[in-house]
Amino acid sequence: MEKAKGELIGEFHNKMVTTTIKELSPDGVRMEVNIEGEIKGKLNANSIDTTSLLFKTDGTYDYETKSVATTTEGDTVVLWGSGKGRSTGPMTGSFEGEVHYMTQSPRLTWLNNTTALTEGTVDRISREIHGKAYKK
Repeated sequence: MEKAKGELIGEFHNKMVTTTIKELSPDGVRMEVNIEGEIKGKLNANSIDTTSLLFKTDGTYDYETKSVATTTEGDTVVLWGSGKGRSTGPMTGSFEGEVHYMTQSPRLTWLNNTTALTEGTVDRISREIHGKAYKK
């Protein structure tokens, strides 16, 4: 049975800009990916993200992400979160996790102390990440 999803905060469309291999070990491959993207929905902003990943030998991965999003009005939101993913094909994957929000913006105070469930897909050929964030 699928989990009930909360209110949609936004859909994100991101592009991987750089990838750095940090470590090779029997556990898997540690990488860091810098990402630029756009969030559209109840929150509309452009974002820059750094995501640390551990790709495990079984085709799954764990990730932690940090992000700064800026609205067209100049408001800033910081986001951080983590989750798990898995390969769905030779160059594709899916993920789910959660993200937390913090802002000093009076317009966006509704985001403070918000945790969102995130889900999405990754295409390593086009370097695109698409997903959605739902208020928990």
